[in-house]
Amino acid sequence: VSTDPDYPFKYVDTNSSRAEIVAISQKLEGHKIGIVGLGGTGSYVLDFVAKTPVREIHLFDGDGFSVHNAFRAPGAASVGQLNAHLKKVTYLRDIYSDMHRHIVPHEFCVDASNLEILAGMSFVFLCIDSGAAKKPIVEKLVGVGIPFCDVGIGVQSLDNALTGSVRVTTCTATKCDHIKDRITYLAAGEDEYAQNIQIAELNALNAILAVMKWKKLVGFYHDLEKEHHAVYETNTNKVITDDAGS
Repeated sequence: VSTDPDYPFKYVDTNSSRAEIVAISQKLEGHKIGIVGLGGTGSYVLDFVAKTPVREIHLFDGDGFSVHNAFRAPGAASVGQLNAHLKKVTYLRDIYSDMHRHIVPHEFCVDASNLEILAGMSFVFLCIDSGAAKKPIVEKLVGVGIPFCDVGIGVQSLDNALTGSVRVTTCTATKCDHIKDRITYLAAGEDEYAQNIQIAELNALNAILAVMKWKKLVGFYHDLEKEHHAVYETNTNKVITDDAGS
């Protein structure tokens, strides 16, 4: 157990020491991370980021944690937890605060009226479906130079099976010119994936690809391609990368 209030974890990270990667893990220290949208993908992003020594993790979502959320989020919600009708960010904060000291829930959605709440973030994971809500957030992040990953899943039913794609589009200070062709701002229901099918393993994969990209940007992982756009296709089992940056 750690009694140091400045240490991000409530108990010592013996995983990094056992693997002898403490110096590499220290590259993640001091970061202030924002997760906008705590649905299926956003909740898995939290699961992975909460296991890193970042300084703070800020959660933004105004929706409640419902039964359907339980089937595409990490862990297993109890009936009692579902009956408590907690907001997503509060439910998830209560769970992950057992491990990470500095998880901050914000029980509202980020929109054009409160964009300043993102100021000072080191990195933002944008995990929302609504194009109308996403557009001002993207413009704000680009305008103030905060790097981010925008994630998305597209799943369709085809011949009594599912086919789809998992996308991660990254914007950094040195590479943002591609996002106009990669991020859509269509209103919910206007794109070809209006059914909004989500499956837990695709949400988790979407989060994994986004978190790995963030870790590449800070030097935790070696990065040869420096791609700023990646799409995994389920039926070909391939990741297609594009938009290389410096």
